Amino acid sequence: MLLADIAGQEHAVAALLRAVASGRLAHACLFDGPESVGKRSAALGLALALCCTERPGQGCGTCDACRRIESGRHPDVLAFAPATTQYLVEQAREIVAMAATRPHEAPARVLILDSADCLNPSSANCLLKTLEEPFPGNHLVLVTSAPDRLLPTIRSRTQRVRFVALSAAALMRIAAARGASPAQAETAAVLAGGQVGRLLQALESEAESSLWTIVSNLRQAAAAKGMGAIFDAAAEFSDKESRQDLPEALALLARLYRDALVSAAGAGELALLRDRGSELATLAGQARKDYDLRTLRSALREVVQAGSALASNVNPVTALEKMLMDLRTLEAGLT
Repeated sequence: MLLADIAGQEHAVAALLRAVASGRLAHACLFDGPESVGKRSAALGLALALCCTERPGQGCGTCDACRRIESGRHPDVLAFAPATTQYLVEQAREIVAMAATRPHEAPARVLILDSADCLNPSSANCLLKTLEEPFPGNHLVLVTSAPDRLLPTIRSRTQRVRFVALSAAALMRIAAARGASPAQAETAAVLAGGQVGRLLQALESEAESSLWTIVSNLRQAAAAKGMGAIFDAAAEFSDKESRQDLPEALALLARLYRDALVSAAGAGELALLRDRGSELATLAGQARKDYDLRTLRSALREVVQAGSALASNVNPVTALEKMLMDLRTLEAGLT
């Protein structure tokens, strides 16, 4: 993965490419940010940029050096992971020994520490002097999604490079590149929560249709005249198997209300679920008609609260009954 190919991390990628081009790349970097947003890919991309013989400073991905780096066979690019739940002191000593010598064949050596927050005090202290002053040509990249778990002495000896949750637009580009339809890409982007890994899981899942069926059933129950529809809809999720898809369905429902809200406010370009245009138009049109965006905002809040209740192990039936009753009251004011 070339640095230039990493989606959604333009700021971090630009900073790294500038540092490499100027010859001022820090000898120790801390790549931090949410899970599954490209941190480790960026570490490998940095290694390509430093070690490529065909396109120094960027990487080509096709020369012998790049191919060996990507396959994990290059002697000057090594990735480490915790041996157990933590890095052992023996691992830290191995890293120190490697960083105390010249690169074997490449212009630089890159040592990548995955899950660097798993450094315990002993292994972290073992690395301090190396992080501060490794042998010339050696670069250490610490990758973590929990930087606060690192010792302050480790953080102070590294150049921090921040990675962010991927935008919906970036996620949809990734989904489209993998052959997803616009509707699939939109749904997967909502479920991904800014993470590439979760996006790929959503694309590989066959649950999209069933999720939107749940969303449709919940909305119909909230719009029904009698209370019986609400109790029946909530009761569908009384057993463990039936409630597995409920958190994701509520995430889609929340996004539907959020998109309707921004559309009604005149910012339709911010809506993500454009393939669900008819539903958005109905909700947004009703809100504009009554000149009251508060109803959609309150409905969105009720769905988010229901999702939070599920995450807190509140009984799903109880959480859904409350949400649907509140939605019924709110949406009655739109008609």
